[in-house]
Amino acid sequence: MLEISNLVLVAQTQGASTRVVDDLSLSLKRGQTTVLVGESGSGKSLTALAVVRLLPPAIRVATGSVRLEGRDLLHLSEREMNSVRGARIGFVFQEPQAALNPVMRIGHQIGEALTRHRGLRGRLLRERVLELLAAVGIPEPQRRFKDYPHQFSGGMKQRVMIAIALAAEPDFLIADEPTTALDVSTQAQILDLLQATQRARGMGMLFITHDLAVAHRMADSLVVMKEGSVVEHGSRDALFSAPVHAYTRHLFAVSPRLTPSALLTPSPVTGEPLLAVRDLNVHFPQRGARWWSRTRSFAAVTDANLEVHAGETVAVVGESGSGKTTLGRTLLRLQPAQSGRVAFLGRDLFALPPESLRRARRELQVVFQDPFASMNPRMTVQQIVEEGLVAQGLLREPGARAAHVGNLLEKVGLDPAWSSRFPHEFSGGQRQRISIARALAVAPRLIVCDEPTSALDVSVQAQILTLLKALQQEQGLAYLFITHNLGVVAQLAHRVLVMHQGRIVESGAAREVLFAPQQDYTRMLLAAVPSLP
Repeated sequence: MLEISNLVLVAQTQGASTRVVDDLSLSLKRGQTTVLVGESGSGKSLTALAVVRLLPPAIRVATGSVRLEGRDLLHLSEREMNSVRGARIGFVFQEPQAALNPVMRIGHQIGEALTRHRGLRGRLLRERVLELLAAVGIPEPQRRFKDYPHQFSGGMKQRVMIAIALAAEPDFLIADEPTTALDVSTQAQILDLLQATQRARGMGMLFITHDLAVAHRMADSLVVMKEGSVVEHGSRDALFSAPVHAYTRHLFAVSPRLTPSALLTPSPVTGEPLLAVRDLNVHFPQRGARWWSRTRSFAAVTDANLEVHAGETVAVVGESGSGKTTLGRTLLRLQPAQSGRVAFLGRDLFALPPESLRRARRELQVVFQDPFASMNPRMTVQQIVEEGLVAQGLLREPGARAAHVGNLLEKVGLDPAWSSRFPHEFSGGQRQRISIARALAVAPRLIVCDEPTSALDVSVQAQILTLLKALQQEQGLAYLFITHNLGVVAQLAHRVLVMHQGRIVESGAAREVLFAPQQDYTRMLLAAVPSLP
């Protein structure tokens, strides 16, 4: 149905040309799913964007063809191509927040595709949009029709993207990392939805992912890419049972697995805890649908109790909206609480005046989920990493700070010579290493890690986890590790807390919670985790 032949994509940078996709060929059949796997920078997304001719300006097609039922898409006019996008080929983008128009209501965004490709208007258009919203699992479609993207969670925004992609009933669907950064239950729902729609319509699908467990669930055939080239391809069963290429075997080796053998040995918990949280409650004001409606209170965290000891990793898991990030932000006093007590090294953080809180933060640091968003793009790596030293009045000599930053960069696996570069000059994994170096700069006792590996490919994720474990052993660091990836939890955590609708519903040693759960909700999360054979 769709055939890509000898595709070469070239990037123009500073007068030089670099091949970013090199001589790629693959065929995709109606009713079947081909999965592209590989690490960041391997050319997966660029290949997909080339099919629909949405490449960024710096990337061009040098040679090759993309034929849809024999028609070369690369030689169509833009007008002709507009009749292919949406109508013949649907596209689910990796980041729905960036793909959706923030000032258009959701119903109107779905309706655009129906009006353009199916000519629907008025009542028929509204009815069809409501059908699509219901089909992708959006509750109360009549009410949500008029909502804007920011009023939806990440999983719900991805469902809206799928509704837009499927609105004109395309013959072929491209899904670019559609479940990256989603919790396991939402991921399972999205994958079920895509497979059910494919079966009902007989669509062909090109599915892009770096998660081999998801690839195993979705694929009829797989294509493994590395640095712009196809290194291995074949049927799902053949490739998973006997991978040939060393790179494919490497991806299998570093993919996290939820198995008892992956668990850490329990940490000896002794003495007073570094962090003790008692009866913590966090509420958000929530206005009703009308401007005159009374403001209500939404309970984001309810009666939370937890402890973290020196040298220990406590993982907090749960679905999106369960209160994990709110809990972490509140412990850092980045979010106010309604009631409760947070004691760090025996001091109540909520009772500390600003100057005392600033000093306490030297020993209580954070690594945010999105490293790029947490850095000032106008600051160099040197300035970013030493910012805490300057704020805390440590190492006042510039030469001493520069030497300290160089040592930290080396410790997290980066070249100290890169300290003069800016954040945009690094990959996602490298930026996360910079964030870890920044957190380590002031020699903290505890680090709150908020989804630090959720959007990283498996090999970079493995490197970050290895780094965190090594730093913990060397320096006795404690981590409060917020994540939805239960495979990562098995590799890193000594104890696990499970949150649901703002409450901690289960807690205990990692082995007990992950392999002998007591609560139905925990069992549901574990059942939703895709597994490798």
